[in-house]
Amino acid sequence: MWPLLIFSVLTWAVVLERTWVFLTLRPKLSRLSEKILSTLRAGDVAAAKQLCHSESPYLSEIFISTLDTRRSREGAERVTERNRARLVSYMKRNLWILGTIGSASPFVGLLGTVLGIVRAFHSMAEKGAGGFNVVASGISEALIATAAGLIVAIIALLTYNIFITAANQTLGGMKLTLDELIEQSFDKTLAAAN
Repeated sequence: MWPLLIFSVLTWAVVLERTWVFLTLRPKLSRLSEKILSTLRAGDVAAAKQLCHSESPYLSEIFISTLDTRRSREGAERVTERNRARLVSYMKRNLWILGTIGSASPFVGLLGTVLGIVRAFHSMAEKGAGGFNVVASGISEALIATAAGLIVAIIALLTYNIFITAANQTLGGMKLTLDELIEQSFDKTLAAAN
């Protein structure tokens, strides 16, 4: 049961930390994206850059390099792709822990059950008596390990899938937004140059 308790604590630590990240980051990204896009559609690249500078650095970095028209469009796309990769890494950080715990917990619980049953039969052999009454308490305790393993696994796998889906949706939306930002910023720059 000790490994399952550790798994449970780790699961809840990751769940709470990722919940905080997703509840705070996703709305900020969405609001900033909308503001920047509306500013660029109005034709003001400088105001869009200023919006980026008003945000925290980990958010603004994603957009500032995309809006930097001093480099070539290909250069901006490469830098934007690197920043997108950093965002992917940030959003999916520690989710591997949930996946690992979700897949390992049932086996740890099953191992606890097997060890408990072995102990119950060992105590039956030591007492020299058999029957259901002798092994029932040991087996019931052993089955608690399986139940605990399944509970930890279910929580870990459900939250893992929720976070992966939320991250993929956010990242898909960001890819579209950043592609549009590149198009808008370079189109505005070209229009201003002509």
